[in-house]
Amino acid sequence: RKRPKMDLAVDVTKQMCADESLRDFSREGTLSWNLEPVLHDDITGDLPLVDVFVDTIVEKKHTSRLIQELNVLYPIPSLQHLKRVYKTDVILSIAGDAALEQCLDRLKAGGLDATGLSGVPRRQRVCSASPKTRRQFQEATLLWPCNFHEDKYLEKVLAGRLFTVKDKLQQQRFMEMALKAARVSVTMGGCGTGAVIVDPKMSGTQVIAVGYDERGGHPLKHAAMVAVDLVARGQGGGTWEVKCRDEIGVENKNEHKKSGSENTKTGPYLCTGYDIYLTREPCAMCAMALVHSRVRRVFYGSSTSSGALGTNAVVHCLKGLNHRYEVFRGVLARRCEDVWRSATDGS
Repeated sequence: RKRPKMDLAVDVTKQMCADESLRDFSREGTLSWNLEPVLHDDITGDLPLVDVFVDTIVEKKHTSRLIQELNVLYPIPSLQHLKRVYKTDVILSIAGDAALEQCLDRLKAGGLDATGLSGVPRRQRVCSASPKTRRQFQEATLLWPCNFHEDKYLEKVLAGRLFTVKDKLQQQRFMEMALKAARVSVTMGGCGTGAVIVDPKMSGTQVIAVGYDERGGHPLKHAAMVAVDLVARGQGGGTWEVKCRDEIGVENKNEHKKSGSENTKTGPYLCTGYDIYLTREPCAMCAMALVHSRVRRVFYGSSTSSGALGTNAVVHCLKGLNHRYEVFRGVLARRCEDVWRSATDGS
């Protein structure tokens, strides 16, 4: 009896998840790896600083008037995150290259009534950017009080509380699938990297596509590009021919979905809402392809010197992007590195 045609993604899912070794969560090394978010420097780093001129209000009855006049005559838009007054001290202006001795004279010339001020201004260093994390907020307030609206989700990410143990076991399972694909890449003359795309909202196996590096046959066939192309193929598109991959337990019948009424496109646009697991940090080309594919999260194992998601750049944090995804690294990092080295060392 002729075997009925199966959608590529469904075929991949059933074949990969039938492998008992990939479902063994209790194998040695489980949760021995650390998951690290890849974030922009403005989140993980220290806030930039700037000097301002500050004076002391010696007559409290003039406080309200002084604040009002300063806000009208000398607004400081770049420092709106700071409180203009701290106890009896008030920020007059950004210091810049101006001489301290000329500070009050310049303000008076602009119309400020300096009555109530001590007349002895001084330089004070403050944070020139708004704090994005609680750590930055705490450090900023040591210099000068500022406004802060906590991002609870970001704080969970930074504290490592975003994922449960069950989530990490699932992440390990998917990375093990990617590792199996990476090992096939080694035997096929590729660079020893693998990729798995999953739908986190689906119940059950969740696997959408499995791919591996085939640069030995085509310079653009990086693991991420192959996996995304497989997803596109399952939606009626795709560019590359898919051959049988019995080596990774995936039987692809090399049958592209025909576009038209008999096979209408289903599901989201490409990888919208999907997560991708990569054994190695993707390059700039792959990182941008994942932006255009609308993936939700990228998990990768080991870093690489040409990587664009944490090593040489943080593509997902670039300004002007019309889509952003989250990036986490470190899933089975040592094993991912070992497979890659086996390809580069020829062992």
